[in-house]
Amino acid sequence: MNTYLSNYWALYQEFVEVFNQLTFREIPIVLLTNFYQQIDNELKIKMENKDFQTNLTSPELNQNMIQPYFEAWLEKIRVPVKSNNGKILINSDYTRIPELTYKKWFNPNETIILSRSKSSHIYGIPSESIVNYEEKNTKESEEIVKSATLLFGKFKNHPAFGNEFFQQTFLNRIPLIVKTLSTVFNLFDKLDISSVVVGTTEDMQSRALSIVGSMRGIKSICLQHGILMGEEAFMPVFTTVVGVYGDYEKRWYSKRGLTINRISELGHPKFDDIFTNSKTDKETFFKKYELDPNKQTLLLITGPQLDFIKLETLIKNILDNQNFQIIIKPHPWEMGKKKYGVYLELEKKYKSIKVYTSRENNLYELISHVDGVVSSLSTVGLESILLNKPVFIFNFLNSNRTYDYFDKLGDYIQSDPNLLSKVVNNYYISSEHKDIYENIRNQYLSNSYNDGNSGKKLINLINKSNM
Repeated sequence: MNTYLSNYWALYQEFVEVFNQLTFREIPIVLLTNFYQQIDNELKIKMENKDFQTNLTSPELNQNMIQPYFEAWLEKIRVPVKSNNGKILINSDYTRIPELTYKKWFNPNETIILSRSKSSHIYGIPSESIVNYEEKNTKESEEIVKSATLLFGKFKNHPAFGNEFFQQTFLNRIPLIVKTLSTVFNLFDKLDISSVVVGTTEDMQSRALSIVGSMRGIKSICLQHGILMGEEAFMPVFTTVVGVYGDYEKRWYSKRGLTINRISELGHPKFDDIFTNSKTDKETFFKKYELDPNKQTLLLITGPQLDFIKLETLIKNILDNQNFQIIIKPHPWEMGKKKYGVYLELEKKYKSIKVYTSRENNLYELISHVDGVVSSLSTVGLESILLNKPVFIFNFLNSNRTYDYFDKLGDYIQSDPNLLSKVVNNYYISSEHKDIYENIRNQYLSNSYNDGNSGKKLINLINKSNM
């Protein structure tokens, strides 16, 4: 682990040790907060210092002990998984299960989709709105907030517990945590559920479904919502099983102390569409986006926290070759925060750039019609590989750590924009370079569990009696 992550897990451990006495229906409140969101930039900078742990009383938490540490707390409230004839509950938030998978593999008589929709059915499957199970817990929340405030008062000189942002973020969350837990208890009281599927346990509702479910003997599965980048977004594991994309993820979780029997080789149902996706007419596509059909078209996938100087250098280098044109697709976070103005400026500057700002969900259409994908460290890189497109990864992320997810791509991932632009050019002028990439791609996919059968694997896992 790097310095920041070592300090992060030590601090998380100390937070649990000090605040675990704050409970709602026997569940420590600390298990429900998304801990890394309580850390502001000021605290983050301090945590990048090797001396930070001298301010803590908790010892360093070794990487292979991350899951076992939290597991010890979860085991205190968990009961063994029970076999029953209840229904499958799928939390629609973040699962990204496509319509085809629902219709092909999930029986409407045995499945419930938990959503925020007012519709009675989604894809022909009964839908339950979470708001129908909410209730006010003002008194309980106020008492827990009061106790937490008193605890914080004892740690005024603590680097984190004395940090105002850290304090207020946690205190403000307590009423929502109590409300969410109460809602999930009500849901399980009124619905007969045998298993739960969530798309992540970063969000409070999915985490509550997993934890409360474990208290009722209900098994749970967490699908992998994206490539493994921020460790804090994937650990600890709160579900019975995690579904993973490939061997890389299996080793990754194992290194952090999750036992192999709780890691399932699912891939992800959202990628199944890749293997059944029918292309639209290419001529229509080029007219729609006002592209030159005589040029090589590259789709450029951006992301937050990028070194924009490097990114602009890469774009300029690529467009120095007039045979190229680029579609820039801003990251959803940039779209939501309206942080894509820099790309619109590039569009004005270069005639061969089109910025895609539509919220229409047609990523696979975009990928299928372009000649290559130039991507940040993103799940889109994996999707493009699965769609059999040449992929060039730029590692321009401003970060306090390194990521090795795409390292097996060799020269096709670069942190130098000049080197990557040469790799791009070489690929399109040399059959030898195309052959090299194809070998790299095949080797990369040999370690992936995404084969178009993830929906089938998921329902088989759900129906497995000894999960």
